[in-house]
Amino acid sequence: MRIVHLSYVMVKEYSDPEIWLRRINFFVLLLEKMSIDHEIISMHCINYSGTLRKGNVAYHFLKRSGGAFSLASEVNNYAIGLRPDIIIVHGFHFPLQVLSLMQKRQRTMSIIIQHHAEQPLRHYKALLQRFVDPCISAYLFTSKDQARPWVEQGLIASQDKVFEIMEVPSVFLPIDRQKARLRTGVIERLVYLWVGRFDDNKDPFTLIKGFISFAISNPDVILYVVFRGGNLLNDVQQFLAQSDLNQKIRIVGEVSHEDLLYWYNSVDFIISTSHYEGSGVAVTEGMSCGCIPILTNIHSFCKMTNNMSFGKFFDPGNVDQLSEALEKTTSLDVVSERKKVLSYYQSTLSAKAISTGILSVCDRVINISPEK
Repeated sequence: MRIVHLSYVMVKEYSDPEIWLRRINFFVLLLEKMSIDHEIISMHCINYSGTLRKGNVAYHFLKRSGGAFSLASEVNNYAIGLRPDIIIVHGFHFPLQVLSLMQKRQRTMSIIIQHHAEQPLRHYKALLQRFVDPCISAYLFTSKDQARPWVEQGLIASQDKVFEIMEVPSVFLPIDRQKARLRTGVIERLVYLWVGRFDDNKDPFTLIKGFISFAISNPDVILYVVFRGGNLLNDVQQFLAQSDLNQKIRIVGEVSHEDLLYWYNSVDFIISTSHYEGSGVAVTEGMSCGCIPILTNIHSFCKMTNNMSFGKFFDPGNVDQLSEALEKTTSLDVVSERKKVLSYYQSTLSAKAISTGILSVCDRVINISPEK
């Protein structure tokens, strides 16, 4: 089976394909797993034109020479010329481009769309998506619950076309804890980590208020905060400066992606206060290193924890519930819970598991197509 992964997103900042592939190493890892038994081609729009082969995967790069739609037309023509059995389109934001792809495709070619955190489309894009839907063989969502609004609004005809597949895997693994802590300087016993942006969706204020409330009765706990940007940075800094317990929250700031490996392996728990996520990359990475999740009970996180069968949960924005969830971690069997996390990650969220899931959908699409 020949499968083409296609993205219409133009990333002008990158002109070196090797650097770009290092930037998306989690996706490269997934494609490597998929290419063991199938021909995998991946198309990207960066400031470079050419091809590059990594292992069994062929990467094709197209550089913009005109407007966005002219690039999409070039991408579609190029993809069709590869004569794939299946094209997996990444993201819902380009229904006009997908409509053009449908009109050009061979009748024996199937199209799958993978969800990447998009909310249901509106206005003209919603109308176009309704035209696109009849020719889409399958949709990949982290959780079927995420697809429900799309179905209710008529953007996807039926839940039967929706398959639960994790968005991306982690490239990290558990490493020696002492080695990791030598790198990060973490020494405390019960340690918590939050990774994200300081914005309304990630909700750092619920994090800080909930943790401070928890720390009042648990003086030995420490929260480390790794963040990159966000419009709430000044507000967070001012809030912490006025707190008597601000020493319980260590603001690390931005670290390289490579160094996150050591942070995830230095702590016991990964916290997310997000109101919405397509999947949750930081949580996935933390879980791949054995971090026990403390999460908002949103659709993606429920799916990523086997319907909340491990970890602790709270309603988005609910400071008291977060504090209560944190309190429960003090009596948790950390060793046993870590084993549950790592076992579920490997079986469901790892690159191998995601590859198996995608290929299973591809086999189903090929086998049920009346034109094959």
